[in-house]
Order: sequence, then structure tokens, then C-alpha cells
Amino acid sequence: MAIDRMKKVVVLCERACVDRLFRELHRRGIMEPIDAAAWCGDADSLRHGEVNTEHADQHLQKINLILNLMDNFAPESQSFIQGLAPVPLLVEEKELEAALNSFNLDDVYRKAQELEERWRGAEHRRGEIQSRLEELTPFEEISIPVNDLRRTKWIRMLFGKMSLAALESLRNDPETASVMMADEIPPGSMLRGGGGGALPKNAPRYVLAAFTPENEEKARNLLARHGFEEVTLPDIPGKVRDRIRELKEELVDVDRAVAAVREGVRQLAGHRRALKVLKAYWESAKRLQQAHGYALQGRWTTVVTGYVRERDLPALREMLNRDFPGVECMVDDPEPGEEVPVSLTEKPAAQPLKLLTRMFGLPSYWAFDPSPFMLVNFYIFFGICFSDAAYGLMLAAAAAYIAKRTKPFEGLNNFARLLFWSGVSTTVFGLLMGSFFGDLYKASFMPENNPLRTFMEACTVLDLQAKTIPALIIALLIGMANQFYGIGLKMYGAIRNNDWVTALSDGLTWLIILPGAAILAVAFLAGVPRPLLMAGTVMFIVGALGLIATQGRESKGIVGRLGVGVMSIYGIVGSYGLTAFLGDTMSYCRLLALGLTTGILAQSFNMIAGMLWDVAGPVGPILTILVLVFTHLFNFLINALGAFVHSMRLLFVEWFGRFYEGGAKEFEPLGFDSPAAILKRN
Repeated sequence: MAIDRMKKVVVLCERACVDRLFRELHRRGIMEPIDAAAWCGDADSLRHGEVNTEHADQHLQKINLILNLMDNFAPESQSFIQGLAPVPLLVEEKELEAALNSFNLDDVYRKAQELEERWRGAEHRRGEIQSRLEELTPFEEISIPVNDLRRTKWIRMLFGKMSLAALESLRNDPETASVMMADEIPPGSMLRGGGGGALPKNAPRYVLAAFTPENEEKARNLLARHGFEEVTLPDIPGKVRDRIRELKEELVDVDRAVAAVREGVRQLAGHRRALKVLKAYWESAKRLQQAHGYALQGRWTTVVTGYVRERDLPALREMLNRDFPGVECMVDDPEPGEEVPVSLTEKPAAQPLKLLTRMFGLPSYWAFDPSPFMLVNFYIFFGICFSDAAYGLMLAAAAAYIAKRTKPFEGLNNFARLLFWSGVSTTVFGLLMGSFFGDLYKASFMPENNPLRTFMEACTVLDLQAKTIPALIIALLIGMANQFYGIGLKMYGAIRNNDWVTALSDGLTWLIILPGAAILAVAFLAGVPRPLLMAGTVMFIVGALGLIATQGRESKGIVGRLGVGVMSIYGIVGSYGLTAFLGDTMSYCRLLALGLTTGILAQSFNMIAGMLWDVAGPVGPILTILVLVFTHLFNFLINALGAFVHSMRLLFVEWFGRFYEGGAKEFEPLGFDSPAAILKRN
């Protein structure tokens, strides 16, 4: 079975040895602790164990500060493989011991903290300077000290802004000449939008107005009437432009301070791997401390409960008997309907497909794992969608390289192996459909009877472009077969749980009526032999009667049951329906559509490249090769993504919906290993 069998384990031990027991369970990584209160019921004499993660939290706080600082100023360069997906850290026991015993975390933390304080101080000062510059820039064109405008004895001056139309209106007002002088100040760099050019027509104009003290009230009223908005002058000694220059010089000093911080962080970046190792260790130590809270403690005894895979149970018993004499271990099977964590162990052939199952959601412990059942349909879908032998070879070669480099990392390695076999399938279907970089072997610049053309023509069984209708019919037949396959798996799951009613009423009846409906539809459109028509009619009637009799079995009253049964045939209620079958089957037309897209794009690129071949001299062949390389690489990448996405959609939407429900919790045994780090044990 792909879903590992689980056992519930209850361990009774003395309080004195509970810490040692948890450490041993953590070291071996075979048990997922569960809250013992859920299994032991109300026990007034038992209390949850104390959880103290303060020590681990202190170390994690220090490590996270250092790593965050490194991510800001010295980000880690990633390899191509690391760019595909997060790759966990592979840690050896010696490396872990060295990091714990030799690495001076406090010293590195002190340096990092000092660098962070300098950086934050510099950034705070930068913000203050930039804010001050924004305040001063509008006044940059004032050529006299600002305070001199305030100390005038015989004249008053106001600085403000107004629209261009309002300024013209003020200038043309007859009262202006007798009351004050007002004129526009030439716009500074800020008013020009940060660098030259004419001032926008609707932008406000900065205006300086001057008047005598006895005319101040008249002047203010006149300015207000024309939309003048007073702006408070900055309180600084000297000229504004001198202060702006000083602030810009301070910005240069801030940049130097930040550069010094960056250089200091780069020197610390050599400790990045040790810090990651320590982070993984202390996160693991924190989980270990939290596990103590799941146990129940009495005055003399502690109760530890959890799930263990059946295959790991002998190792657990051996460890308890050898290292904890007198400890009592009780084992039981999970109860039906219990939410049991799920662990998947696949055979090598189905191992890559576990990735797709995880993407949708793990199956219930009481269901079955769909991964082995995707061995055929996913690869067929992908191969038809991509359907180019050359692209398939490229994909298989790239995936084989990644798989070889990622053997210790299960998730990424499974993805690479999935792509490898998808590439193999693509190669096979590309040969059957006569596509090798599209029709490159037929291109005008290729020899007439080249070996590749001879080989491809010998392999070609179905040219999608020449025989589109037969290809469409094949795609629809594949869709119907996959629908029947999904319904068959629903029956399989129900029979595994001894639910024969569901297997017959929600499975077998549909497997009878749907083929019958398909035969009748074909007979209506094109005609079929009379025996086949009779068989289809009988199947449809028998299946319909079965659905009418069973689909409303949860309804009350004979009328309600029959009504629900009739509506379920159409698909208004119930587990399926003829309309859903039709819609889902039509979705498989995308197999033909994507296969055609790959081939047509490739042929178009070959045609463009062929037009360049006859350019004079060696330029033509060079241009042809360059166009072929870049266009086919683009076609490879975009259609590989499309083939993967649409193949998953046909599984997740049109197939999984027939029989599968995900969402179970994954089995997470207590231990060092996590998505971030894996301990390589000797």
C-alpha cells in the first residue's frame, strides 16, 4: 500500500526519564507526538508537561537578525537548481557538532547588531535629510538669506503660491499697482519635475509679494481674493541654496556609512551556512520542547502518545526495551473515521507522481493513494500536449541532469524525475505525430532525402495538422476513457471500505449509462450498426433505471427519491450527470489544441528561419541558426509549461473530481529533519 499503515502508541514512563525519552524519539524521527489528553480522557491527577522554549527562542532571534541583515546587504547567489524550488540544507552530523561547539554566535550577533544599529541610524538620518530637502527645494531660488525677509523695517513680504491664471489676474488688477509689488519666482528643480523642462501649465507658481506696513491688510485681502496661498518660509540661517548643499553633502556621508555597513555584512556572510545549520537545530530544539506539552504528567508517571508507522514499530519497541527498562508501551490501531496523519511510500515508478498528489492534497488515511493510478494518464496527456520528439529529448536530458544533482532532496528530485518521464512520453508521441522541431527535417535548407526525414516519416502514424478530425475524435475517446477510469476508481475506493451501495449506485450505474449515452449520441450524429445501437439503448435504459432507483436513497418518501433520481441523470443533483460528462469530455479537446500549437509554432519558426538562409554570404546560415535556436528555445519553454499545467488540470478538475478528496494532514515525526534542513546520518 502506498499509504503507510499507522499505529497509535501510548508510552508510560517515569517522570525522571521523560526528557531522555523525548530526546531519543527526536534523534530517531519515528514518532509524531499527539496531545495525550485526547486519548486519555479526563484525568484529574494528570497535567500537561511544561513547555519552555525561551532558550531556543533567544538563539533563533539572534540568528534571524543576522540572516535578515545578510539578505538585505549580501544576498546569497542561487544556482539554477536552487532557483527552481527551495532546496533544503543537507547537514552532516560532524558539521552540526562543529556549529554547536565551535561557532561563536554571541560574537557574530554582537557585530551584526552593531551593524544594524549603524544602518538604521543612517537610514533614519537619510529620511530626515530627504524630508528637509523636500521642504527647502521650493525656496531654492530665493537668493537672499531667508531671515532677512523677516527683519525688514519699512516693508513687509509674503511668500506663497497661486495658479498661473490667478497670477495673471492679480497682475491685471488695477488695485495691485497702488498696494504692492508681486512677481513670480523662477521655478526650482523640484518644480520642474526633478530635472529641467518647462513648468506644466497647471502647476502652481511661487510668488513673492512686497508691500508697506500700512497696506498690509489691503494686500492680504487682495491676495486672498486672487487665490494666493501663503507658504511659511523655512527658519534657517543663511541662504536656502547653501543649506541644501550642506544637506546633500550629508547625504553623501550617509551613503558612505551604509556602504561601510554593507562591507561589514559581507564579511559576516562567510558564516551564512553555519547560521543556517544552527537555525535548523534550534527550530528542531524548539519543536522538541513543544512536544513536552503534549505529554500528561502525574506525580510519578508520564504518558506520551503519538502515531508511528507500522514499519517503524519494531525499532521503537527495541529502543524502549533496551534504553528504558520498565517502560510500558501499548499499541492500538486507529479507529474508523479518526483523523490519522498520512505518510506516502511509493514504489519507484510511482514516486515522482506523489508530487502531483501533494499539490492537490494528501488523501485521507481511510482512502487510497491515487499516485500509482496516474502512471498512465498523466504521461499520455503531457506527451500529446507537447508532442515533439526533439523537445522531448531536450526535456529528458535536462531533467536527468537535475535528478542526478538532487538525489538527497526528495521533493525536487521527484519533480525532476516526473519531467524526465514526461520527456520520454513527449519523445514517443512526437515520433508518432511526425514532429521533430516541428517540420525541421522538411525545411528548404535541409537535404531532400536526409536520414532524419526518412526516420521521421517511417515513425509517423498520425499527423495532427493533416488529420485534425481523427485526432479530435481520439482526444474525445481518451477523455471518455479517463472519465470511466475515474468512476472505476470511485468504485474501487468504496469497495475497499466495504461500501457496496456506493460502489453500485454511484459507480456501476454510471459506467452503464454513460457508454450507452455516448453510443446514442454517435448514432444520432453519424449512425452506428443496429446491434450497437440496441446495446447502447439497453445500457442507457438500465443505467437510467438504476440511477432513478438509487440516487435519491437519502430522500424521504417515494416521490422525493424518484424525483432526485430523475434529476441526477441530467446532473442537477447527485454525484455526477450527463451534462458534467459532456463538459468534462469536451475539455480533453485541449490535448489536440496544445499539440497543434506546439507543432504550428515550430513550423512557423522554421519558415522564418528558412527565409534568411539565402541571404548573401555566410550571414544567411548564421542568422538561420540563431533564429532556430532562440525561437525553438522559446517554444520549448512556453509549451512545456502549458503541457504541464493543462495535464494537471485534466487530472485535478476532470478526473480527481470523480473519486478523490484531498486535505489530510501529513505525518510529521519529531526530529531534526524539516523542509529547511535534512540531517545526513552516518
